[in-house]
Amino acid sequence: MSDKNSQIDEKISVKEKLSPPSLERRRALFRGAGKGAAVLGAVVPLHTLAGETLLTFDGKHHCSISGMHSGVHSKTPTNSPVCGGYSPGWWGQVENGSNPPAPRRTWPALPGGLTYNSPTIDTFSKHTLANNPTLFQVMASSLPGTNYSSTDEFHWICAWLNALSNSFNFPYTGDQVLGFYRSAIPGVYDDALKFFSDYMETHTP
Repeated sequence: MSDKNSQIDEKISVKEKLSPPSLERRRALFRGAGKGAAVLGAVVPLHTLAGETLLTFDGKHHCSISGMHSGVHSKTPTNSPVCGGYSPGWWGQVENGSNPPAPRRTWPALPGGLTYNSPTIDTFSKHTLANNPTLFQVMASSLPGTNYSSTDEFHWICAWLNALSNSFNFPYTGDQVLGFYRSAIPGVYDDALKFFSDYMETHTP
């Protein structure tokens, strides 16, 4: 291993043992960190910067995308706080009698003047969704003719809203979530999606 890689390993240490693929992806993130704040922000979870150990709801993993691939070591306190977030069903609840349909639950303020009625493609454009739905239409799977619950964006928008609402010790910011979504580094998108959908959608309606 080169001195450069050793320095990168020190920078990305998050008190957990990383698998080789996860380690290489983090190295790649650091090498490309100069390309934008979103990429740099996606490297380290908030709780790592704060020096706090968070666990997933099952207590088996550190609360980070890389932590999903390794178990909690014996030195981690059993009373460590857990992380989580609302489920898509929470964000997708429709206000009774609203016309046009509006969220029953208050959405966090969205950046750049976006609202729940903004087209999804304005923010999440990796995939083409049928009928060019709004952010809320993707989340509100109960609306007639608008069931997007089988799409990746259903979970990505949920993760983004959880990050923006800063609820339940969610470990990443909104910019970090978007950084994972837009990443061209192999494996980053898939690992982040699995982490958000498997471990962060813990609080249901």
